[in-house]
Amino acid sequence: MAASPLGLAQRLPFYYGWLIVGAQFMAVMATAGPTTWAFGVFAGPMEAELGWGRGTLFGAVTVRMIIGVGLMPFMSRLMDKPRWPALVMVSTSVAYVVSLMLVATVQTVTQYYLVLGVLGGLSAAGASGGLYQAIVPKWFIRKRGRAVAFGSMGSSLAALTSPLYVGLFVDSFGWRSAWLLTGVVMFVVMVPIATLVRRQPEDVGLLPDGAVVEAPSAAARAAPSGDVSFTVGQALRSPTTWFLIAATVLISGSLQGLGSSWINHYQDSGLSKESARLSVSVYGIFAIGGRIAWGLASERVHIRHVFLFACVVTGLPLILLTNVTSLPMAMLYSALAGLTLGGYVSIQALIWADYYGRRNLGAIRAYFATPSLYAAAAGPWWIAMLHDSTGGYQSAYWVMLGGWLAAAGLVYVARPLRNTEPSSAPKISAGP
Repeated sequence: MAASPLGLAQRLPFYYGWLIVGAQFMAVMATAGPTTWAFGVFAGPMEAELGWGRGTLFGAVTVRMIIGVGLMPFMSRLMDKPRWPALVMVSTSVAYVVSLMLVATVQTVTQYYLVLGVLGGLSAAGASGGLYQAIVPKWFIRKRGRAVAFGSMGSSLAALTSPLYVGLFVDSFGWRSAWLLTGVVMFVVMVPIATLVRRQPEDVGLLPDGAVVEAPSAAARAAPSGDVSFTVGQALRSPTTWFLIAATVLISGSLQGLGSSWINHYQDSGLSKESARLSVSVYGIFAIGGRIAWGLASERVHIRHVFLFACVVTGLPLILLTNVTSLPMAMLYSALAGLTLGGYVSIQALIWADYYGRRNLGAIRAYFATPSLYAAAAGPWWIAMLHDSTGGYQSAYWVMLGGWLAAAGLVYVARPLRNTEPSSAPKISAGP
């Protein structure tokens, strides 16, 4: 498996890094669909048959994420080592598929939590696509924004398609068979391309962006021009790091919990299940454009300014969401969320890479992105619990709005670090 990508990288008519982007796209699409965007489709019939509340159903999703986040620091450090990325991605993808298919057999809460929560959590650290945020930025510098945007676009396609195909499976065969069929689809989508994942372009004889070295040397190849490089210790000593950590924690609950609540919120507001699913699909359509726009913007404007603007424009539309009463309003909010929340998803991976560089990105993310991952893991649970205690999602949406606006203030003061190390980079030019 080590020799195959090396030879493939030399024969491909395009840069091998785009295969890594494709692997991220597939992983994000596969994992964001059943357990985020389409989970509300499963939740309704499962609640009716099993008699469990939404807090119980969504609690397993939170357990899955908490376990995955607990493994993430260890897994992220492995992404800085040559031979581990493909092994981690393949094994966790297979475990994820098995966890989905086993949900079809559950009869008790314990079984459900063991399957979707524990086994799903063991797979989530790699299969969820989060680790690709420590890999894809290593393959690009000049084109990093668009590469991360395209890779994260899998979630947009999941929002567009998963409520529809999962809804078709559930309506045609019942929720148990739907879990089985979804698992089969996810295996085909995720596993084959995961075998081609490698840590960084240097591992297959390339440079970031497909650049060509004009004066190669071992030292030069390790530090392409245009990149910064900070260690974990340097980052720890900067107040900027702590501002960024706090900001990402405040908004992370929205990233997992917000989308997973829409279908149920729209139905609680009087929409039919078909209209609710259609509204979420509208998000997916607009999120595709949003991610491209935000990704390209981040190549021209420092990520700090893009992040700040994203916090404001993502938070404010939540006011509309609290007042949805009709299909046009639901579709309008979903469109706005696609352009804003969908855009933010593409830039969150750029924050750590653009502030601290790619050399130690796995370790940087292991330490500093982990708190926001725990906050994201808790999102579906506390949102569902607020629903069960208040009878609606409005209070949760107001909490999220406050988090986005507070994060904007923190990003405003999170000024970039100065790179004091002298550059030993070679002169490089764009590849063909």
